[in-house]
Amino acid sequence: MRSQSSWLHLVVSITIAAAVTTSLLATEPAPLRAKIDPLAQPYLDNDIVWGMAIGVLQDDQPTVFGYGRFSETDDRVPDGQTMFEIGSITKVLTGLLLADAVTQDYVTLQDPANKWLPEGDGTLTYEDQPIRLVDLSTHVSGLPRLPTNMRRKNPKDPYADYTQADLYEFVRTHKLSRARGAKMEYSNLAVGLLGQLLANAEKTTYEQLLKDRLVSPLKLTNTTITLTDDQRRRLAPPHTADRQPATNWAIPTLAGAGAVRSNCDDVLSFAAAYLHPPESDLGKAIELSWKVHQQPVAAGDFAMALGWHLARDGSTRWHNGQTGGYHSMLLVSRSLNAAVVVLTNTATGEIDKLAEDILRMQAGIPVEPRRFDKAVSVEREIMLKYVGKYQLTPDFIFTVTESDGRLMVGVTGQPTFEVFARSDTEWFYKVVDATLTFQMNDAGKCTAVELFQNGVRQTASRVE
Repeated sequence: MRSQSSWLHLVVSITIAAAVTTSLLATEPAPLRAKIDPLAQPYLDNDIVWGMAIGVLQDDQPTVFGYGRFSETDDRVPDGQTMFEIGSITKVLTGLLLADAVTQDYVTLQDPANKWLPEGDGTLTYEDQPIRLVDLSTHVSGLPRLPTNMRRKNPKDPYADYTQADLYEFVRTHKLSRARGAKMEYSNLAVGLLGQLLANAEKTTYEQLLKDRLVSPLKLTNTTITLTDDQRRRLAPPHTADRQPATNWAIPTLAGAGAVRSNCDDVLSFAAAYLHPPESDLGKAIELSWKVHQQPVAAGDFAMALGWHLARDGSTRWHNGQTGGYHSMLLVSRSLNAAVVVLTNTATGEIDKLAEDILRMQAGIPVEPRRFDKAVSVEREIMLKYVGKYQLTPDFIFTVTESDGRLMVGVTGQPTFEVFARSDTEWFYKVVDATLTFQMNDAGKCTAVELFQNGVRQTASRVE
């Protein structure tokens, strides 16, 4: 459910609540496709994704383009009705559910999280300063990225076995190490907990709350957690970053952080509601969730609305998401009256740049098709010199391993991914636009690794 704000940092005129019940591919304007095809094609030619659906809102006109195929053995081309796991874009839905609950007077943004926990489970306080609901949505709660009591019986489906009892046990026993607002730390735990607390406040489940308060009013007929048989037939199968078959994720307890499945048609309708909010209580909630509620705390942080990150232009709202076999990116710009969504059934953050390039194109900025690095071969003897642990901060450690001639890198509390060589010392991710450069001393020993992402360089010193 990763987002770029974590360590891997960046319509036919319809009534807003009207459903888009059929694929929008039939209304593709040829000139727009001619502009997007050259931007999308490198992602296919370089085996970055198996398939993807690209949705564009421009001057209130929705369009969806499909590329690639479902899988190596399934030649169906994704379209506006193809279902995907949208991962952490779910957090934007949870932010809107929070705003809706405020508008309906169920909660306030300043409510302490403890208020909506079962009696006896409320300990989310640091030096008499409680975590508030708004802090959970804007990643300044002080909670870690993930709970420490996740047992992960199946690493390929890591959230499936985490129960509500586990969550309440964690919040009952966890000791906060800092006050709210002291640091921005992207947290699946915080937003997953927020989803549960909102469900508690309205005496329902997160999935039912989503259906009643957002899906039904906005007529998002394919935005769901539990798939129907028809939706399951339209679900593009998941793949890892190297395009190998992966596993669909179940997220029963931290659902508000990343459990939702949807398609391009629905996500465009959702984006349209943000460009032109309806005259209703839900429209008021949309405006509340669009509003900036948290300014950056440190250099490199993004300002935040409820669930939304603000881009560097100070206006565009965005969120991306990733599960074990999917990646998604959504950008909404009121200043351009435009939105872009890219959904793929391959777990790679490379498509974030594609979505950004399409939005730049909509703004009239010249955009060139992307050129991808080609990996070079590096001897295993050299890889073994990099094996070890590298500390950026006490709770942020890179663990580098070698497996069957592949260099693998994990980060504290996050999955392990393969990295690929540009040279003996410089390696790049395929799951996100980031590089690692290993630093060698005169004796030929690796002493540090430098992370380069979003124009920022950070060095982690070797500790093992």
